[in-house]
Amino acid sequence: MNDVNQTNDVRILEYQANKLQELIGELHNCCKERYATEAKAFKVPQAELRCLMLFEGHKYLTGIQISGLLDVAKSRATVIIENLVKKGLVQRSQDPNDARVKLISLTPVGQRKVREIEEFMFTLHQQLLDHIDPIQRTGVISALETLRSSMESVKAQLA
Repeated sequence: MNDVNQTNDVRILEYQANKLQELIGELHNCCKERYATEAKAFKVPQAELRCLMLFEGHKYLTGIQISGLLDVAKSRATVIIENLVKKGLVQRSQDPNDARVKLISLTPVGQRKVREIEEFMFTLHQQLLDHIDPIQRTGVISALETLRSSMESVKAQLA
């Protein structure tokens, strides 16, 4: 009898692991599509859009910081920054503490663009909530927080 329960437990765990993998993949694809839609709506390539959104809570960032946060090579970050400079969305200035370092900041036009993107994202998330029964929303958010925490724990173990 104990072997039957263990076999059932293993099968249930295998099913759940497969279902979790499938759902995370589908959510990931939805997020990628959202980034593509946002990029198209705001006429900014996805990499540049992601770069603009890095400035939330930051007055300045360096090229190295942007490279690290975007998880791209410094040369790729430089191209992204240069394209944003040409569009008037960010500007470069000298670091007063180190002449070799350039500080990147949003221009007023860039700040407006970021606010527009944030408003778009907020509206999108409100629309998502509209499709979830109000009674279930707290549970969905709690489950996502649990999933995020579990993913962070596993990531820490892998590192």
